[in-house]
This record gives sequence, structure tokens and C-alpha cells, in this order.
Amino acid sequence: METTEEINAGRILVCGTQAGGKTAIVTKLAQRTNSQLEFQEDFGGTIETEYLKVAFDEGKFFSLLLPIGGQEKWAKLRSRFGSTAEAIVIVIDSCTKGFWSNSLHQAVSISSVLPYNNYPVAFVVTKRDLNDVIQAEFKNFSKTIIEGIKIAKRDGVKYFSRGFRVAERKFYIDYDEIPFSQLEQIIVNSLEDKYFTGLIPGDAKKGRMILPGFTLVNCRIFSRALTLGISEPYIQGDKTSVLALLNDMRPTMLELDSDWKKLSRKYLEAGDEPEIPSNIAEDEINNVITEKLLANAQDILNFENDVKNISPRTGWQFTGWKHISVFENEGLDEAAVLIKNIMKDIAKSEHSAKFTLFNQLEELF
Repeated sequence: METTEEINAGRILVCGTQAGGKTAIVTKLAQRTNSQLEFQEDFGGTIETEYLKVAFDEGKFFSLLLPIGGQEKWAKLRSRFGSTAEAIVIVIDSCTKGFWSNSLHQAVSISSVLPYNNYPVAFVVTKRDLNDVIQAEFKNFSKTIIEGIKIAKRDGVKYFSRGFRVAERKFYIDYDEIPFSQLEQIIVNSLEDKYFTGLIPGDAKKGRMILPGFTLVNCRIFSRALTLGISEPYIQGDKTSVLALLNDMRPTMLELDSDWKKLSRKYLEAGDEPEIPSNIAEDEINNVITEKLLANAQDILNFENDVKNISPRTGWQFTGWKHISVFENEGLDEAAVLIKNIMKDIAKSEHSAKFTLFNQLEELF
């Protein structure tokens, strides 16, 4: 006889670098069970304190997912929730492949606290639609940024610092090299002026985007990844530490009125703030976008191989991957199928005696 009983089939922890689409995937899948949920894009990192239900087979079968902020400050919380999780989904952004190593690092660190061996791990590559848009537009990006550098040298750069209130500030470029944080702000300003109208400082929900899918948050994280790619030859410290430093901030550094020097006290191995020659050429920016940022099919296969290669060490059971847009029903359907396959694989995982599980009362929190 058919039953409508809901079964707590598993807890899946979602990890990945900032602004990669973790919250969007989880919320939009959970909307299929709870129509009152709504995804809203914002500049701040997301941290959820409870699992969200995602139903399958008309409510008879559901999984529980938890999006955890990608910033380093949430590392301990990822580990805490990881101690009761039964699987991991790694979210990576197909427009910022330079951050993929950080997402993989997060999954590895969580794995050390999961109370299982042979547990499922899958990954979702997001922003397939935006990848296509930027592929067609990237040369105009480069021209816009070069023009932005010229304007910055001539007129200075305005930005808005977020504290108790949003305050307008300004810096000037009167030297041949541009520090990372200032170049990032120039790139942000250039792309926002070109591809948005009606912006309100500090509010990601206001304004209208001109390029489909290129939202304010996507603009900020893309600008950060592009600045990092341009800066790579000038980074003197450990790249993993640099990624951790950058991921500990919201997408635009100067909006938080922070600076590299202050953050480097926490990430000593990141080294000094890179400085980039101000005479950078369009072709250099084009190459960074196409070679270091926009992912292709081979890049995804390489990431799959990375996951498989470290699985013997981490105890992972690789389930699969999907390259999707979370704003298309087809993409959400593919993500739902992937998660359903994870649910089946959870049954094959094995408890590990070296971990201590929470008691039943603690698991109910």
C-alpha cells in the first residue's frame, strides 16, 4: 500500500567558496517542498542554522541540506555540522575556476569530522548560463576595465565603505603599480558603471542589470577572481593562504573598509599585498578571463579527477556531478536527481568507530 510518510533519509552538507550558489541551490530546491521560502541575493555571506527539507516522490522521501558560508570564519561551524552529516555536495562556480581549489579544501577539512567511511561526495558546477554570457562579452569587459584604469588615474576612484552607515570615500592613483585591493575596486566600479543602472550603494537588491545573469553579487565575485588572476604573477605568499584571506571577506574588500595588511595578521603566509603594473594590456585581461576564470568541459573533468584521486585518503565515495543554472527548472531537476542518487549511496557508507556521535536529544537541535 502506498504511504505518504516522510523519511529522514540523510543530512547533506553543502560547501564551497563564497558567492558560488550554495544558498541558491538549497533554497530553490527546498521551495519545491515549502513555497514560502524565497531566495534573495545579497552581498553578505550566508550562514544557515537549520537544515532545509527537499522532498522527493511526493513527500515520501526527503533529504536535509545545510548551506555553510564559504568564509574561513565559518570553518568551525562547518566542522560541527559535519560531525552529523552523511554526505557532502561541493559547489563550484563555472565563472571563477580559480577558487575551485578552496572549495575542494573545504570539503577535505569537513571530511575529517564525518563519522563515516565510504560516504557520498558529489559536486555541482553552477552558473552555466552566466558562463555562456561572459564567453560572448569578455572582450568588452577588458576594454571597459582598461578605460576604468585610465579614468582612475585621471579622476581618482570613489567607493562606499560599509560600517555603521554607508559612506562615500575616494582614493587616487599616482604611481605605476596598483595594490590588489585598489585594482579590485577599479574593476568593480568599471563593470558596475557599464552593466548596471539605478544602483544604490550597499544594496544588492536595487538597480537593474543589463547583462543577463550578471547580477551585482556575480559582478563582485567575478571582479575578485579576475583581480586574483591578474595578480597571480605578483603574489609572493602561499596561494592557498591568499585564497583563505580573500574568502574571509565579502566580495569587495574596500566596501568593508578593510585592507590586506590588517587581514594578513591572521594569514601570515599570504605575504604582502600584490601590486600590479598599471599599464596592463587588454590581451592580458582577456587571457586571464578565458584561461583562469571561465571553466570548460575539460576543467570540470580535471576537477572530477582531483576528487577521485583524493577519495582514498578522504574516504569519499564519488557519486557524480552536474553543470547547471539554478535559475532554470532543467538545472534544478538535474541537481535534484544528483541528490537523490546521493541518498541511495548514503546506505553504502560505514560508521567509523573513531568518531563519537551526538545522542538523540542533541541531534534534534
